Amino acid sequence: MKKVIPLLCAATIVSSPFSAYAQTAEAEPKTEVNQPTEEQTPEVGQVEKLTLEDVIKRGTENNKNLTVMQLNLEASKSQILDTEFDVNEIDWDIMGLKSKLRDLRNARKELEDEDLIIANEQQRIAIENSIGALEDQIQALQLAIKQLETGQIQLQLQKEEAKEGVRLLLTSAYTNILVLQEQMEFTKKMIESAKLNVRKAERMYDFGMSSSEAVRQAKIAQKDLEKQLEGLEKNYNQTVATLCFNIGVTYNPAITIEPIEYKAIEVTKPENYKSLIDNTYRVKKAEKSLESAMLAREDAYREYHEGDNVGAKVSNYELEQHDYQVKAAEETINSLKEDIETTINGLYYNSKMSYFDYEEALRKLEDVNQDLKALETRYKLGVISKHDYESALIKLEQAKLNVYNATVQNYMNQEQIKAFENGYVQ
Repeated sequence: MKKVIPLLCAATIVSSPFSAYAQTAEAEPKTEVNQPTEEQTPEVGQVEKLTLEDVIKRGTENNKNLTVMQLNLEASKSQILDTEFDVNEIDWDIMGLKSKLRDLRNARKELEDEDLIIANEQQRIAIENSIGALEDQIQALQLAIKQLETGQIQLQLQKEEAKEGVRLLLTSAYTNILVLQEQMEFTKKMIESAKLNVRKAERMYDFGMSSSEAVRQAKIAQKDLEKQLEGLEKNYNQTVATLCFNIGVTYNPAITIEPIEYKAIEVTKPENYKSLIDNTYRVKKAEKSLESAMLAREDAYREYHEGDNVGAKVSNYELEQHDYQVKAAEETINSLKEDIETTINGLYYNSKMSYFDYEEALRKLEDVNQDLKALETRYKLGVISKHDYESALIKLEQAKLNVYNATVQNYMNQEQIKAFENGYVQ
């Protein structure tokens, strides 16, 4: 009989070059972001635009790690079926031997010769020993099936966990691209403001009201902003190209990244968060590891008391080792739950603070709007110049960007909490 090896593959999410999710926000509260749908994935190749739904669908379906996990699951199913076939074969062998045993017992009643009686008894004992050995094999195979089934569940949990992790990574990468877009647009407006400053410095120099150094400094400020924009554009193109590669799409420099409608909300920790911790993939996998350790211990004790098909027995030291492995698995679960609780407390705290930052950004935006109204009045009265008024408008753009960044950060906190509620913890 072949040796049955339970398929227990430890899999992790392949490190993707996704950027860590950026700070987040938007100028005004909007409707909830649309969630990924089960629509048919567009054909792999060059595309003109991407949505978050597209990215998540393509990314999960093209992820190599998820493909490997699915193949391991199929292999595990085949191994279980193969082992069950072995059990059925041995059952048939036992039935055949029991039939022979009945025939021998019937023949024994008709025998009178002592030698024939002894031979009959020896055959009967041999058959009974064979039946016992086969029954031991069946017991070992049935235990192996339980181990395989436990391993199969672990693989399924790993796949589901990895899929949720990929969804979170892709969402982070996508929002990072959107933040880069906003930063580039803001930098372009900063450059326009810097150009106004250069023209003002040049006019003042022409009228003898300023120095050439002031003109030079204004031009340096403009150049610095232009270089900053160039760096942002390179970063943006690289980030988009990386995302396209990871989801199986040909990179197109003109590709459109569709915006997401964000809504900042204040998330409070639910009363049943401990049950959510128990439902995380990490805890479930640890519980399956405990189950596997208990099955291995059960097998060891069976061999110790009954012996396997060649008469070998495990030692007391090996039994003790299995006992410790079970205890270690139990302690791992307890420690894991404590670690996850610490992580989750931090997650809800970060979510609370991100909503506070969002409200602060909104408050400051309102303050800037009030200041601009006062400046507009002064400008209309001729108290300040058009240049000074237009230069102040950049503060409004900065305040709007801050609100956007705060909203995006709050949204990513929401997504992390949603992932936790789905069983995923980073």
